Amino acid sequence: MSLEPQLLWAYAHILLLVYWLGADVGLFLVMAWIKDRRLDYATRVTLIRLAFYIDLAPRTCVALILPVGMHLAAGLGVASIPGWLLALAWIIGLGWTVLHVALVVRKGRPLAARLRRLNNAWELVAGALFVGIGALSLATGAPVAAGWFALKLLLFGLVFWVILGIDTRFQPFTTLLRLGERGLDDAAEAAITRATNLTMAWALLLYGLVLAIAFLGKVKPFW
Repeated sequence: MSLEPQLLWAYAHILLLVYWLGADVGLFLVMAWIKDRRLDYATRVTLIRLAFYIDLAPRTCVALILPVGMHLAAGLGVASIPGWLLALAWIIGLGWTVLHVALVVRKGRPLAARLRRLNNAWELVAGALFVGIGALSLATGAPVAAGWFALKLLLFGLVFWVILGIDTRFQPFTTLLRLGERGLDDAAEAAITRATNLTMAWALLLYGLVLAIAFLGKVKPFW
């Protein structure tokens, strides 16, 4: 018995989605714990350092779901994707994965700051690209004719921007590490709680987008 490549791509797509959301829920729970002032500083810092590594799982899944999703779309016939573009998607996906690993391994070093700026720039541009293609397709029927897939692309672009917002503005993990060096007084605890609550709100928005994207991909409610 031989398996159709399309089935394998669909299977890979499901696995990436599962590990994306699963690991992200773990991070959500960590965020709830780090703002608990009943825990001592050392415990909270340990949780933060663990979270940086847990975070590699959803970020890797986001990076790889791009080329896998393009293969799936091409197989379904909802988008005409040439071979060179598929190859480019794999280069970007694998390169983005390596970038995420480097950001964790080199955290706190000058190289990490440069890599973070590169990552932020990519998230901004990629988000604009997918939102633009999705919006144009919904308005004109081209380059993507299937309405459900066009909307899925638009929402995927918003995912990039939500991740960018979390990366650049709401960093409770980094806040706690920085403020802890001079002691966690009431003002510091308030700053940590405020930043964490904002991050958790954006995380909930991210989950909503992912669930909507999964619904569109499975149900295909309109064409």
